[in-house]
Amino acid sequence: EFAAAVLSHGKGVAFHVQPSTGTLKAFQQLIIEITAYNNMWGEYRDDLVCKVGNLQPKLIPMRMTVKGCPIFLQMTGPQTERPIIRFGTHVSGGSPVFRRVQLNNPTPFDIRLDLEIYNQEQDDQKLVDLLVFFGDPFPRKDMDENKTASVGSTSESKIVLKTQACTFSKEFRSNSGSKEEKIITQGPTIQKITSVLIRPHEGVPADNPYSITPRQIVVPGGGSISVCISFTPPVLPEAVPEVPCEGFVLGFMNLDDKLAKTVPNKVHRRCGYEAPPLGIDLQGFLRHAQLRVDMDDDRGMVFYSMASDLIPDQPQLGVLTDSVMTQSLKLINCTKVPLYFRLLLSTPFSLSSTDPRKITKTSHSKKEEKEQKPQLVLYPQQNMLVKVSFHTTLELLTYQRLPDTQLLPGFQVLQFENGERKLKFNQNLVIEYSNSTTQV
Repeated sequence: EFAAAVLSHGKGVAFHVQPSTGTLKAFQQLIIEITAYNNMWGEYRDDLVCKVGNLQPKLIPMRMTVKGCPIFLQMTGPQTERPIIRFGTHVSGGSPVFRRVQLNNPTPFDIRLDLEIYNQEQDDQKLVDLLVFFGDPFPRKDMDENKTASVGSTSESKIVLKTQACTFSKEFRSNSGSKEEKIITQGPTIQKITSVLIRPHEGVPADNPYSITPRQIVVPGGGSISVCISFTPPVLPEAVPEVPCEGFVLGFMNLDDKLAKTVPNKVHRRCGYEAPPLGIDLQGFLRHAQLRVDMDDDRGMVFYSMASDLIPDQPQLGVLTDSVMTQSLKLINCTKVPLYFRLLLSTPFSLSSTDPRKITKTSHSKKEEKEQKPQLVLYPQQNMLVKVSFHTTLELLTYQRLPDTQLLPGFQVLQFENGERKLKFNQNLVIEYSNSTTQV
């Protein structure tokens, strides 16, 4: 509360002197404690004025540099470590996942953030990035441009030159460091047309699988604003069981108010690439949609049926039109994510029973729901008992007289030496997942 009170004048920094007045006795030494409070980055200069009676005031120069990004996430609060947003584990090629993040600005000034997404790739051996800019690297955009940039386009004023991994000699590092120190003390005097920047390589600019909307925002002083970060699971190769997706967001700070940016001989605040950006780590995992199928027989589900099954126990009632044999199998979700799927079978097989509690409702019309197979869901570590039936019908018996060219796929007529014929039907139970992949 005391810090908020001394910073209430809205300058971003305040100095508190204790004691501020008093009497210094003969040959006495007194220690004056000066405490600096801040809520805004920048380079500050001021003078501590010491007045003794009617003598000429003594000016003691003071300098202070405040580094860091004042913007913080509402859900984490101010902290020294970079916050992380976890998206969890998702199915390869699944639907996008969204996270709405609120950013708070505790400073008295409006801060414009230009947000960029970077991916962290494995075996990335680059050490530095060489960036070339024409004009302002972060120009202010109107609403239409901001929406267009949110889709995934990058600024035309920036050119990223890919560099190979390299190291610099000790002399080069020391010389470049001293040159940078001179630039800091001089400050900008003319408008730059072309800028070249060498910075440590942290990641690769990307818009997939992570993206953020909008790409440019203004966080009001003392207020907050929300952005939406999405994770779109890409399609994994078949040989890869699970892949981590790691990335991060960098928000580069800019001040559109000239007085907030520079107060002559008092305050100078660097912006863009020269100021520490807001950093947010992103983490997600991808894996294939896969259910474990448990059956009693290692060969699968094998049905043995005879034509005589259509003859009832009481023949006077006539021949049956359908004889059904049923077996059961168990589907188990051993993954960490809910799996949405459909079970596909065709004649002469059918699904005679599934757990109605595992059926999910869709937005299709009733007519479409009748035509389509119901969508099922299995949550992590859950299982489902499925009953599969084989139907022996009178129509099925006529298939033995058809030529091979007219038989449907999976149908086969077996002819034995004694003249006996058998019909063989081979079919796979297809599990169709919501990401359009299938499991047989």
